[in-house]
Amino acid sequence: MKYNFKVLIFILFIVTALSGGCAHIDLDKVQKTPSLILENPEVTTLGLQFAPAANRHAGKSGFMLLDRGEEAIVWRGVLADVAEHTIDAQYFIWEEDTTGTIAAEYLLRAASRGVRVRVLIDDFSIDTEPRYLALLNAHPNIEIRIYNPVKDISASAMRILLSAMYDFKRFNQRMHNKAYIVDGSISIVGGRNIADEYYDMSPKYNYRDRDVLMIGPIVNNVSRGFDAYWNSKWAVPVNVLIKQSISEQDKKEYYTALHAYVVNAENYPDRFHDLIATGKKDLLVLPDNMTWAEAMLINDIPGKNDDPEKLDAFGRSGEQLTKMAVQVQRELLIQTPYLILMPGTFSVIKDLIARGVDIRIQTNSLASTDNLPAFSGYARQREKILKLGVKIHEQKISPESRQHLIKRYKMLNDDAIFAVHAKTAVFDRETVFIGTFNLDPRSTHLNTEMGLVIKSTEFAEKVARSIEHDMELENSWRLSLDKNNNLSWLSEYNGKEVRYTKDPNAGILKKIKLFFFSIMPIEKLL
Repeated sequence: MKYNFKVLIFILFIVTALSGGCAHIDLDKVQKTPSLILENPEVTTLGLQFAPAANRHAGKSGFMLLDRGEEAIVWRGVLADVAEHTIDAQYFIWEEDTTGTIAAEYLLRAASRGVRVRVLIDDFSIDTEPRYLALLNAHPNIEIRIYNPVKDISASAMRILLSAMYDFKRFNQRMHNKAYIVDGSISIVGGRNIADEYYDMSPKYNYRDRDVLMIGPIVNNVSRGFDAYWNSKWAVPVNVLIKQSISEQDKKEYYTALHAYVVNAENYPDRFHDLIATGKKDLLVLPDNMTWAEAMLINDIPGKNDDPEKLDAFGRSGEQLTKMAVQVQRELLIQTPYLILMPGTFSVIKDLIARGVDIRIQTNSLASTDNLPAFSGYARQREKILKLGVKIHEQKISPESRQHLIKRYKMLNDDAIFAVHAKTAVFDRETVFIGTFNLDPRSTHLNTEMGLVIKSTEFAEKVARSIEHDMELENSWRLSLDKNNNLSWLSEYNGKEVRYTKDPNAGILKKIKLFFFSIMPIEKLL
């Protein structure tokens, strides 16, 4: 039976109209007060501390790679604790799990010291009770805004669905940016959201991710990028979306409970307080332990494209990365959780291979992925990508590298999965991109993305070695085609090579689900 999807959408549209708009939010009519970044960050304690090093490296910024989840969460805690004036946080996901609760308490603690806290979260991935957001937002020094809401946060699942159908094009445009900025003087940018699995805190499923800690003039660019989003029509204050009265007693009870949760050592990562104390000491000598280099911030405009109706148009991130890719002369290393190439990308890769460029990509395997729709798009392209001459490595669910990357390794479940989430590229071992951009149509056309381009052979070599370690046979399966163009996966166990002819370590249920997704044109369903 062939369904007429246009008729179904029309019916849903009528139902939506009859339901009174389904709490649909008109972005152009939202009233809010603009606010801006710290005007003189150089006179803050952090600004004064970093100024001598910045002056010695005129025009350059300092960078430190945050390759492990533990160091990434510790540095965020350190920065929240030393903040004096402002904290700006921009994330795609902020969950109300252990990590999210600790992060919220650290922001609340800073706000209680008089620090202005601004938090911008994408609407699509909010996984928390509306009252949780309302109570935090009720603090006089905290303001939370939601990016591109199509409904009020307390709406039912049915009303959310109808609102999405009412304006699907807008609903489908998300903010994927991740930035954390303190006192306009120091920032963290990269792939990590605020949830347990990004910081090795989940006993069942963790991500291999990557961030960069930075100081120097590049921080001002990150701050101005945050302001562009914060003051755009796409950012809607929480008090517009959550109509709940909050009394002083409500706040007192919630804040007390939040503090009590965080005081309980059982809720913290192992050695967390000691690591925070050590991090504060490390902050004093941070500039001496960083790579100083020229850098550029890549940042899409709010809404992605100048014309929201033009969903097949590149944003700034895709344009910039494409320009960098076509200039590669020798080697291109890529790490991406999702790999779905468009015709233009195939053309770029074909030209690079013809010029003798070595292209290696690490992505998720069927066993490690948590996004089967995206994986199905990649699965249909694997043979074609390999035929071009690209070397593909798929992440193992239990790589040897976990023991090196995860300090809490022994606390994980025996069947815990480790998956790629880092979005990184190294160009000719001279330039590095670290950010939020996945090699797929969503990052190219729909989601707003950001990231850093760091021009340093020292930093590029460090990141390249990190990616190559992830690609080694004890950590990834190496894909290849036999003479009949059949896929195989090469691995190594106890020093011996082992070859598979089907997606290894993937359960039958996952393979069945993949089959159903594989018959859908995922790469066209933007």
